[in-house]
Amino acid sequence: MLSNDPFNAHGIHWLSPSSINTYINDPPMWVMRYLFKVRSSSGAAAVRGNALEFALEKKYTEGEFDYATLEAKFMTLCAESTIALDTKPAQKEMKSLTNFGEIIDKWFDYDNLESYQEKVEVKLDDLSIPIIGYIDFRFKDRVVDLKTTNRMPSEPTEAQKRQMALYSMAYPSNEIELFFASSKDHKKFILTNLDEYKKQLAKAAHTIQKFLSISNDKHELASLIYPNTDSWMWGKQMKEEAKKIWN
Repeated sequence: MLSNDPFNAHGIHWLSPSSINTYINDPPMWVMRYLFKVRSSSGAAAVRGNALEFALEKKYTEGEFDYATLEAKFMTLCAESTIALDTKPAQKEMKSLTNFGEIIDKWFDYDNLESYQEKVEVKLDDLSIPIIGYIDFRFKDRVVDLKTTNRMPSEPTEAQKRQMALYSMAYPSNEIELFFASSKDHKKFILTNLDEYKKQLAKAAHTIQKFLSISNDKHELASLIYPNTDSWMWGKQMKEEAKKIWN
């Protein structure tokens, strides 16, 4: 018998911009992550970004950007993500930390920080669960999301705009800004009209709800789609897990 609440039937109690973007980009990957609970560990680049955010928040609370704190946090996060520090990706990111830090320390120059990693929750009509996100930095008059990258973009991606749309829904009077930092440069993007991306976020969330309402059985839902494991998103671990479901 089908449940009246398809999310609850599958043990899903909230969505996030990340989960919604995953569903849009790669539904089989979404099934792996959110129905079968198979996750790959964070890469060294993701750890680098988290460490830099941590060090930046410490600057706001303690008065200076501490590079020793940055390196220590990077090593701690690598250990938590089971990333060996002697691997090439980890060594590469470790060497670039100071350069990233110098760019962020110099150019991330906003005043009146009010919160860091603030949880926001948005409820949509006809959706039984909320969409939850975490704002990197919220200042008195703006929300700023920090993105660290090795390749500076010419403009934000559609996925990033959907993420920022959620923050705009939570803080409609605040300016919404993306701050990109590489080891050599930075860019700021002020996102002034996110109405279309708010609609996309809502539409995709309702699409996920409709997909889950087909069956309470995750294996039956998986049988309706098939993964493209040639995609870069499918690492060795995920490919092996996919064989257990789709072969």
